[in-house]
Amino acid sequence: MRVKEIEGFLSQVDNPALLFNKLLVLKYTEQISQSQDVKKREYIESFTEILKGKKPQKPSELEGVKQGSFRLKTAYRLVIGVGYPSFIENGFLFHHVYSIPYIPGETLKGLARAVFILSVAEAMKGKFDASKIEEVLSEEVEEEISEEAKGILHQIPEKINIILDNYTIENPVETFRKIFGSKKRRGQVIFFDAYPVDFDPSKHFEADIMNPHYGKYYQSQSGKEAPADWLSPTPIHFLALKEGIDFEFSLGLAPLEPMEGNEERLLLETARKLLKVGLENFGVGNKKRKGYGWFK
Repeated sequence: MRVKEIEGFLSQVDNPALLFNKLLVLKYTEQISQSQDVKKREYIESFTEILKGKKPQKPSELEGVKQGSFRLKTAYRLVIGVGYPSFIENGFLFHHVYSIPYIPGETLKGLARAVFILSVAEAMKGKFDASKIEEVLSEEVEEEISEEAKGILHQIPEKINIILDNYTIENPVETFRKIFGSKKRRGQVIFFDAYPVDFDPSKHFEADIMNPHYGKYYQSQSGKEAPADWLSPTPIHFLALKEGIDFEFSLGLAPLEPMEGNEERLLLETARKLLKVGLENFGVGNKKRKGYGWFK
């Protein structure tokens, strides 16, 4: 294909994942054949330019399954899947069906689970390591845990508060197992994938940059290179979602065992609180320690 034919072909593409991961590279075949570098920022800007005014496929509604949802905005940039292979070195996570950015449900479940375990550890005044508490909560048959774990189990309070929140969880051991499951049974709360609301790829993506200053030092196998001021920085551009994008987070219940009274509502509300605390205070995705992936 000639360059003009390629540009005409790419202008018709409205699938962000297909464009970013597979097709956009066609635009740079001539540069590649001449062993010329393709600038990452230029690649990302071409990506958003081609998608201008186009709307990707929307996720289908979870009718009859979703039983609770809430929305939060990205409080800073969000980067997911930066370690995925990509033509520009750093990749991005797109949904395999809808081709839009998303946060996997298992990631959200893991975040809420971590908040629960940290809340138990906080209620026990930090006397036990979180990994030991996780072992206790994940094993239902007391005979199958160590003597140390049994001692921890008997010291877990009957009520705890979620960290960074005043929400109270009663009977935390059984509540944990009902929400997240154990080695013997599945959890009853379903954490669905989270999607941006009214996603617009030409407006919601942007080129971000990391700028490692001591490349030779990091790459040095012998340790002879020092992290010195005279080493040149190496700017690396990558794809990120902007601040201020609405995401919808949805929860459901699996009918695995009968529940009494308002137990369904309590489980969903507890899961929602745990997830919200995690998103607002710990974040998801890559580069969280740099402030990425937080919600408000």
